[in-house]
Amino acid sequence: MYKMLVDSLKINAMGQRVLILKQKSGSLFLAIWIAAAEADAIAIRMQKVEIPRPLTHDLFCNTVEKFGATVEKIIINNLDNGTYFANIIISFQGKEIELDARPSDALVIALKLNIDILCDKKVLEKAGFQKSKLDIDNPLEEQTEIDDKTSTYSPLGEKERRSLSVFESFIESLDIDEK
Repeated sequence: MYKMLVDSLKINAMGQRVLILKQKSGSLFLAIWIAAAEADAIAIRMQKVEIPRPLTHDLFCNTVEKFGATVEKIIINNLDNGTYFANIIISFQGKEIELDARPSDALVIALKLNIDILCDKKVLEKAGFQKSKLDIDNPLEEQTEIDDKTSTYSPLGEKERRSLSVFESFIESLDIDEK
């Protein structure tokens, strides 16, 4: 498992929203496309905006707390056919309970509660990318040195690469600033 941080929330010219996660102790990023409502909820949490009434995610967290349980962490645990899967891990009476969730919902909860965001190794190996591959200020032809292992290795099969290639131009258009 790799610990991840929320790096940014992007919107492209067509109005698609993508949440960018960054590996805490590493150089890989993960892009997760999300719906508008979830993007708004994530933006509220990222900007620490005070809201007068509870949102759906607040209701979930309040309910868990009222029952004496604790949300411990979230795990992005699978990627299947372009769809990410996540679990919300709850501790209740000494037991660990895993709830299936959309990553966007789980990430709002993680931001609200300031809990760990973990990503399964196989997910990051399959979909992770490096910022240097997306640096629009320094196109590949201007780069003088490219690590052969990084440029040729891919955990994806040819069929998966072709099916994900529709996202390449969108990812390449992102301006991900390192912090």
